[in-house]
Amino acid sequence: MSGIEEAEGLAPDVGASAAHAPVLRDLATAAIQESRRVVHSSNAVFWLELAAADPFDATRPLRAIYKPMRGERPLWDFPDGTLHLREAAAHVVDAALGFDIVPPTGLRNGPHGPGSVQLFVDAIERELTAADQESVQPALRTVAALDVLLNNADRKGAHLLVTVQGLRAIDNALSFLPYPRQRTVLIELGGSRIPDDTATAITALAGDGARRHALLARLRMLLADDEVIAFAARLDHLAEHPVYPELDPLDGRPFEMW
Repeated sequence: MSGIEEAEGLAPDVGASAAHAPVLRDLATAAIQESRRVVHSSNAVFWLELAAADPFDATRPLRAIYKPMRGERPLWDFPDGTLHLREAAAHVVDAALGFDIVPPTGLRNGPHGPGSVQLFVDAIERELTAADQESVQPALRTVAALDVLLNNADRKGAHLLVTVQGLRAIDNALSFLPYPRQRTVLIELGGSRIPDDTATAITALAGDGARRHALLARLRMLLADDEVIAFAARLDHLAEHPVYPELDPLDGRPFEMW
């Protein structure tokens, strides 16, 4: 890892879109007014209410999901104390591609120490209609392409939220290993072509030297060098071959806990 201290010092809005920069600054700096533990999670997770306005409804306070480093459960295949950095890195990649799938996510020193902090999004609570399900199909394919780039090892159905603003992908910590380890509930897409608009965004990023260099520099502040090199290779490969990988029918599926 390039250094947790260096990552924690990363400006909250570095690489952010103009729309997300203000909320990323608020997530990193606004005073915490309330904190509650989120139950039924494998790692320590907290819901925060901050002294700032919600970006979609100024009458409501800003809410966030805070995942402190000290609450991360050790895993045999991921370096200890890095999951919160991977959450932030996933948003950095999403922002560079302009997908707006991963809610704004940054780093801050919270009540339980350094951790990731992500904008809390409200999922639609009613049962989805056939029209709702049809409307999110393009976004699901974009998520699947993003997960190939992230090498996401844990894309569960519960990590995909349908909101008023569109589909959002949360819980991106188990990503960026330097060797193939993708697991996804969207495994059936394997072998099919990535939609043209998504493929165009990937190709444009891969081929733009300045944007690519800036993205990799940001990722090096959050990830190990071999992880950034592997990400760059996946970016180039997907730009040249815009097809979802065919994963093992068993090992390519996430471990659903509930």
